[in-house]
Amino acid sequence: MTGTLRFASGDELCNWLRDKPRPWAQAITSRVALRVLPAISQIIDAKYNGKTAPERRIVAVARANLVSAVALVQQTHETIAAAHDAADDADAAAIGPSAHDDANAYATAYFAVHAAYAAAYAADASYAADIADTADMAAASAANAADDTNSIWRSVSHDAAWLEATYDAPVPERGVLLLRQPLWEDGVPKPLRVAWSQFANSSFAVEHGFQPWIQWYEALTSLHDGYPPRQEFSDALALRIAIQPDEWWKRPAKEVNADIAQWLREETASGDRSDPRYDLVQALNALPPQQPAPYAFDWRDGRMEVLPPDALPEDGGIAQDYLDETREKADDLLEALALSNTDPTIARKVGRLREVLTDRAADLRPALVDSRSISVERLAKALDNPQDAAEIPTHVLADLGGLADTARRLCNCLPALWRRDAERLASSLTPDSASALLRHLDALRDRIKDTDIIGPDVQAAFDTLSEDSAEPDDDDVRRRRIAMFGLTARNLLTTLLRASKGAADKLIDYARNARKEFYPELVKLPAKLIIDAGVKAAAPYLFVALLEVVSGIATVFPEIEGVVRILEALKAGKDTPPTPPPSTEPPVSPRTPRPTAERGPTRPA
Repeated sequence: MTGTLRFASGDELCNWLRDKPRPWAQAITSRVALRVLPAISQIIDAKYNGKTAPERRIVAVARANLVSAVALVQQTHETIAAAHDAADDADAAAIGPSAHDDANAYATAYFAVHAAYAAAYAADASYAADIADTADMAAASAANAADDTNSIWRSVSHDAAWLEATYDAPVPERGVLLLRQPLWEDGVPKPLRVAWSQFANSSFAVEHGFQPWIQWYEALTSLHDGYPPRQEFSDALALRIAIQPDEWWKRPAKEVNADIAQWLREETASGDRSDPRYDLVQALNALPPQQPAPYAFDWRDGRMEVLPPDALPEDGGIAQDYLDETREKADDLLEALALSNTDPTIARKVGRLREVLTDRAADLRPALVDSRSISVERLAKALDNPQDAAEIPTHVLADLGGLADTARRLCNCLPALWRRDAERLASSLTPDSASALLRHLDALRDRIKDTDIIGPDVQAAFDTLSEDSAEPDDDDVRRRRIAMFGLTARNLLTTLLRASKGAADKLIDYARNARKEFYPELVKLPAKLIIDAGVKAAAPYLFVALLEVVSGIATVFPEIEGVVRILEALKAGKDTPPTPPPSTEPPVSPRTPRPTAERGPTRPA
């Protein structure tokens, strides 16, 4: 890549673009606007003149960003007309602030909107003569929105250098290829990452249904997974969205976003998605931790072992102990956050959890504690990456993780949660489906026998559960025992998959190679596995070896079923999973607590 281009002003960029193909300027303009799209978080707080609601302004910005790229990749009369309308919509969204507005919030929001307007304007072929000036306008607006002139001009210079140096396409077609390149050469600047986090994790985004746009942008920018940019919307879906008429776009934001979400679900179900690695990583990242059950597991010295009985609390007395500990950890963390320069989202979510932690366990509202604990858990998970670890004090991240773990253990103590969730799986089983599930569970027990990475205590636990489930009794008791067996199996499979989170490629390779019989011992479901390569190699190997059995168990655990469907498709020689059955309410919550009052399986001695 050539490094000779270094723009520091709009005039320099304009002069360079004068004799370049028009798609180059379009691509640069589109990418500049995308870089500062996170600044839309300021629109929520900025108070505008006029009647346009904040969510409608954000839709206008998202529309302009999407349409500018679509009009470059698929240039037709329809997309050019769509770009014209999108530019008008974004222009209207930039109407000035009210007299009492926060000037900084408004300025940031305004420049982000104006960059989006410039991107859509550049995509409108009727303004071809202005294209270089429009790119300059977009870059200047982006520099102001990002409050970081150097990073914006450095990125624009890098784009220009890439266009000059690449030989992967004829000169006029390089603009389209540029859209597929990473937006930031050195990673997303911290202020923009923080701004995006504030928007993506806000109740505002949830309330107005912005999730499909969040998925779209995070795939384009690789904000979390570190993989190359990916198109969350296929070309066909992007075109479908882009060319919708003004009347459709100017409906309430929630209705627009609901349509897009539905179209995205339809596309996913149809098998049109073609990136199994990304989908698998997403499915693995969505896995919840182990849930309360008769047994839970962990890795010790390269082998899965049973956690000790006290790892999962059971009674009210322990609930009070965990409540006291959770309150103390939350207070300490809030005090530390007040003294540090960290994203305010952390303090807000920890504070919301602390608000519902009463003095006495008997006074807790379990659903609220559970809901806010989930928010803290997801936040701790989102910050568990090298980039945030380098910028957030180590003790803050450690304390946040400790708070999330203790809060979850508190939730596991609350009878209102475990009684509700534990019964859901049992009650969802018919006599026939319970028998079918038991057959699969017994098959899993047989397949893990003498497997080197599964410890003897785990195998003994499965023997105990299998024996208890086979005991003759009335249907209700029998279904409950099978449900407990199933919940324990879910914990084992979750433990295998969570160990495979950093080894998605191995899961894919093993699934494909099992189909091709490159590993005949894998197809035969071996009794032993060599663990010298470590858990990250052996865990995905074993999971794929168990896939046929796991498929029958996963039907009652949707969080695992998503992974299974992707691997089954790969094993069958396809890159996309088959169409899923019609959606139904999951038979069990992903947070099913451990039963204590009922008679059930016992732990091995």
